Amino acid sequence: MQDKLTRRLLPFYMKMPVFWAFIVLSVLGQLLWVVALSYNVRIDLRWSSFGFGLGIGLGFMQGKWTSRLWQQSYLKVLKREITFWEAKGSKLLMLYTCVALSLPVFCAMLLRSLDTLVGIQSYVFGFIGAMNVALMLWVRRIPK
Repeated sequence: MQDKLTRRLLPFYMKMPVFWAFIVLSVLGQLLWVVALSYNVRIDLRWSSFGFGLGIGLGFMQGKWTSRLWQQSYLKVLKREITFWEAKGSKLLMLYTCVALSLPVFCAMLLRSLDTLVGIQSYVFGFIGAMNVALMLWVRRIPK
């Protein structure tokens, strides 16, 4: 096996067309979500914008962190020297991802407000889209 990471070694979900599909679906989902919400005059769409922006920020951070982890450890995992769970930073990344995706949902359940629920869905769209953008930018730098 090679000692250098190439795109060919990456799994299917790390291929460019898959990233583009996830990014387009996230943006399309957000647009459809805002259109559906705009029919209800009682909902404040600023929560949707806030949630989407926060999701983009935290999702991009998660994507950058994941790309660093893959850069450092993916070849070792392929060679079966370690598992991803044993890679440096993997446990913190998992904890960050779980907290970043679950904490807003629990807050919305506690607040019981339709406006915050609107923001949470937009947050998830932004998080997933930005995470895939960060990962795609990393994959583009890897030689074919």
